[in-house]
Amino acid sequence: MTERELKLLLNANAIKRIQLHYAVMAQGYMIVADGNPLETSKRETREFKTLDTAAKFLFKIGVADFAVKLNTNAS
Repeated sequence: MTERELKLLLNANAIKRIQLHYAVMAQGYMIVADGNPLETSKRETREFKTLDTAAKFLFKIGVADFAVKLNTNAS
């Protein structure tokens, strides 16, 4: 889902859970909303270099409650 789609779903209160996952291959973080990663307009997974950068992005679009998942192999 793109940033625009995420904002629309947030405004409609249709998102139940937002997580920040550590992406080992990219050595950064990605935002996952209800199991769907945030993507660029080219439909590539959007990556953030630091946890702070990802958190600032979420605060900017109005998200204050999210989980951080460092190990994506465990449930």
